[in-house]
Amino acid sequence: MSGPTPYDELRYPGKFYPQAAPSRIATAAALFGFPPPPLAVSRILELGCGEGGHLVPIAAAYPQASCLGIDSSAASIARARDYAERAGVRNCVFRAEDVRAFPEDAGRFDYILVHGVYSWVPEAAQQAILSICARHLAPEGLAYISYNAYPGGHVRQILRDLTVFHTKDIADPAEKVREARQVCEFIVGAMPPNTLERQLFARLLGAYNDSDALIRYDLLAEENEPVYFLDFMEGARALGLQFVAESGFAARERPRLPEPVQRWLEAIPDRLVREQYLDFIGCSGFRQSILCRSNRALEARPSAATLAQVHLRSSLRPAAEGDLTDESAVTFRDAFGRELTCSEPVPKLLYAQLGAAYPAALPYPQLREQIEARRGSDAPLDALTEGKLVSLLLQSEDTGALEMYAEPPSFPLEVATQPRASAVARLQAERGEALTVRGASGLLAADATLRTLVGLLDGSRDSVRLLRDWQRALGGNAAPHPDALERALRLLAGQGLLVA
Repeated sequence: MSGPTPYDELRYPGKFYPQAAPSRIATAAALFGFPPPPLAVSRILELGCGEGGHLVPIAAAYPQASCLGIDSSAASIARARDYAERAGVRNCVFRAEDVRAFPEDAGRFDYILVHGVYSWVPEAAQQAILSICARHLAPEGLAYISYNAYPGGHVRQILRDLTVFHTKDIADPAEKVREARQVCEFIVGAMPPNTLERQLFARLLGAYNDSDALIRYDLLAEENEPVYFLDFMEGARALGLQFVAESGFAARERPRLPEPVQRWLEAIPDRLVREQYLDFIGCSGFRQSILCRSNRALEARPSAATLAQVHLRSSLRPAAEGDLTDESAVTFRDAFGRELTCSEPVPKLLYAQLGAAYPAALPYPQLREQIEARRGSDAPLDALTEGKLVSLLLQSEDTGALEMYAEPPSFPLEVATQPRASAVARLQAERGEALTVRGASGLLAADATLRTLVGLLDGSRDSVRLLRDWQRALGGNAAPHPDALERALRLLAGQGLLVA
């Protein structure tokens, strides 16, 4: 058992991080030709699990999986256990221990998750994290590690130096955070208006606006040392690990860069060196790297062949009648009211086919066949056209226009007579959090009205009683119409938040 930690003084509330979800990691790996471990029966380890805000939704999504979370804070582990118990999760074990004391006989894990830990622990603990991945990763397993990175880390370091200097003589954690916030706002406000420096630091400071805990455990952290990507990978490679992809890889693989820059990057034979240059181009300050064992073969980049291993899903549908096979512009609207307009036939057919299948997901080969059938030509898609389609799919995933899955999520598509939301969703609604959706692969940002409805979805109410209690719970500030209830329930069902 570890001793008291700073996290026992000031809570760092846990939450779900989609980029660190096994389903996201599995999909990224599949797109680089790596068959990921089956999610449903996987062994999952989270190092630095905090209060269980990330691991409990994952365990709930895969009740046959075996999940282990460790954290050095005994207080955080106690809250994680309580969260799991309230959510009815039985396949998740939480232990209070230091990563440097992780037992060698703990076995192998299919997925090892380390989010928001690596940069904030001493070098010995960083080495222990990589060693755990090397020692305990299953032969076909995947590890995810996030960390602060240079060159973007240089900019954040200025705010960190400022706050550490300003609060060096303050002992009380709450006062330390207040003073750190005030001095940052004062210094940024003192910078000349309309300057690049002021805009840059104001934007960076915005990330800390609503979180005292983030100021305490990032800007004022005892340890917070960014690292260049190549230096991180040097340590990983020395232990027999290799780079698979970034979680949220699409923007990095095919960024919107000028053609000469694209050609220059593609001429660099070493993929890791290309990644480092991309960090310089984007001034990257944070990395979310997926690793596997070095003896596994990987593809250099996603292709039509690797896309054949994934399923795609989108709620985009044409907002009005229009010709999908000519060059006329057609506007598509998704389940959240977001709009997208395009005029090229292949993208229009792509979104139309996915929208017609929603909320189900389509395997890429089936989607390609449907596009070929509807475009009015007997000839299959040529290599150039399919190459553009692959690029479009990757960009659409990056912007949120569609979702990709190595394993299509399975959940009820119909709304029951007495609908019930998952226990995790009801707890998240009670805590005012975003809701974990569809196989623990993403988040639904719910407003207070929708969260109130989710809290009522315990399976005891039919639509009449549900509407009445929803109106009462809102205190007369809003009177949802039956149509609003139907739309909300369809939205929740489409996001996998309703259970059988």
